[in-house]
Amino acid sequence: MDFKDLLERSRGYDTFAEKEKEIEERQKSFVSRFWLPGEANAKIVFLDDNPPIIEEHQLKLNNDWRNWYTCLRIVGETCPICDELDDKPYTVGFYTIIDTTEWTDKKGETHKNQLKLFAAKFQTLQILKRLSGKRGSLAGCVFDVYRSSKDAANTGDVFDFEGKLDKEDILKLIPEASIFDYSEILAPKKAGDILRDLRKNSERSYTAFTDDNDVVF
Repeated sequence: MDFKDLLERSRGYDTFAEKEKEIEERQKSFVSRFWLPGEANAKIVFLDDNPPIIEEHQLKLNNDWRNWYTCLRIVGETCPICDELDDKPYTVGFYTIIDTTEWTDKKGETHKNQLKLFAAKFQTLQILKRLSGKRGSLAGCVFDVYRSSKDAANTGDVFDFEGKLDKEDILKLIPEASIFDYSEILAPKKAGDILRDLRKNSERSYTAFTDDNDVVF
């Protein structure tokens, strides 16, 4: 297809309406995932323990790594990402945390104490399993998390325990604090929708994520 044909096919408000719907759906389902740059640290509070553990894919689409797909094979279906890209999923468990880091956005607005999804891959799960056993539960635990290098897990690899908060203390940080609905956030996409995402990028570059390290969330 040449550029002239592409322009003709993309004419009209129906095409724009499709884009609006696509962006609206992405914004509605988007939950910020916690990550750290190399040699950085942050103080976080776990709100829960005993994480749901799944198999997941991460793809770079439209030059954006924030594309996560629950592998359809875990629900007994054919997974286009496994089959089309020959990409093996990774094991990951999920927690709800409060990231107490203070930061300022491009508009000059300051943010602090934000609910985030903590996606712990295999080695990080091993660390957190040990810490959970030591503390009785991760729920309420405060850790200073440090990422020792850009090659370390991007959620950090050093967890220094700083104490434990009760529910009242947590609500002082975020009055509306609650655990994410994982069944909604991690719900598998339909195979047809995944194929459509891949085909939209068939003329662009996309990459399967296979490492546990330096990818911005």
